[in-house]
Amino acid sequence: MTRRLFVHCVGSLPSIRRLDEPGSERWPERALLLASPGDAVCVPAPVDPGYLEFLAGLGIGPRAEDVIVAKEGAGGVLTDRLLARPEVLAPLFGEPGDEILLHPYAVTEPIHALAATLRYAGGLTVRVYGGLPEVVRYADQKHHMRALAETLGIPVAEGEVAELAHPGGRRRGDFGPVRTAIERQLARSGRVIVRGAFGSSGCSAFVVGRGGDDTDGVLRRLAQRGDNRIYLVEEMVEATTSPNLLLEVPPGGGPIGPASITDQRWGRALVHIGNQSPSSARMVEAMEGWARMLACRLRRDGFGGTIGFDFVEHRDPRTGGPAAFLAEVNPRVNGSAYPLAARERLAPRSTFVSGKVRTRAADFPAIRSALGPLLFDPERGTGIVPYAVGCLQFGNCALVALAGSRLRAAELYGAAQTRLEAL
Repeated sequence: MTRRLFVHCVGSLPSIRRLDEPGSERWPERALLLASPGDAVCVPAPVDPGYLEFLAGLGIGPRAEDVIVAKEGAGGVLTDRLLARPEVLAPLFGEPGDEILLHPYAVTEPIHALAATLRYAGGLTVRVYGGLPEVVRYADQKHHMRALAETLGIPVAEGEVAELAHPGGRRRGDFGPVRTAIERQLARSGRVIVRGAFGSSGCSAFVVGRGGDDTDGVLRRLAQRGDNRIYLVEEMVEATTSPNLLLEVPPGGGPIGPASITDQRWGRALVHIGNQSPSSARMVEAMEGWARMLACRLRRDGFGGTIGFDFVEHRDPRTGGPAAFLAEVNPRVNGSAYPLAARERLAPRSTFVSGKVRTRAADFPAIRSALGPLLFDPERGTGIVPYAVGCLQFGNCALVALAGSRLRAAELYGAAQTRLEAL
């Protein structure tokens, strides 16, 4: 028998390990949307029983007994807790010959160590859904993917890469290379975006010029962070849409799956706040071709698993038509995977809007009471599916609104947000 084990640890890649967003330690619960009865999901804290019952009523999610809790006491990162206390994985130990397919958030050395622990402690056959950790680390760095894209003829933003002697700099003059790059690009375009080589969801992006800060202000903010040594300094364009393409690259070969395409939703300071589908991009076919080129090249080097590609579509000032370029690569599961999974499993033909809302709801029963008829109804095929409900203790919760049109999905999402924020 083969069982899937989801371990969506978010703290073992440089691009995401410094996220300090309230509730991020409970993000592994998002994998509950990917699981089916018979699968196992590792989480850092107990999941609200009412929420598991809600998922079961929709025919998705793991059985309650297959939610494996790795409690505090062995470090903050989920894989560290599991490696320190492998006995919590005992429910997975079955008959000789049983197989575990380990689905990680990102393939890292700790994930492979966890697979080895399961093989040794439980006598199990364990496969990791993914490839080489070193290829994931390489693809996780924006400057590497910018260079690879240029080599393959894939468009990237006009700009350059600036490198510091030390992460974050040590003296004011240490940021000279970034200052020089900013001034050079400002002279060309009048507006510049500065992005650290590491950093997800817009957490390391800064704008110089209209709508942003001046050069000195951005450099001061970079000095306060100290998390990057390499920066991309690029022309800032007015995006018409920002599509994300998610691909499944089967480890060991086989055809790369069809792309799942969403438009990213952005809040203040270029922070990612959710996704929506279908995409309104006009260059989807070209973007998918570019994404497949990169995916094939990375698979040749040893990549496997889930991979996302962020693009920017904008109006070409010379032709007036659409143009697009690659912004970055996510060599892992990204935030679009969870609402996409909810749609695929509950209402495959629907559209959706997803995001995170602030709320004072204390638990899932409070969410259920507040949303009432807005919750997803299998007979209607529309409604709200909350997820990452463990984040309620930090004052937020994620939602995906499924409906027959993107306008209706946006209306449902807005109505749910209003009700939850009013609590």
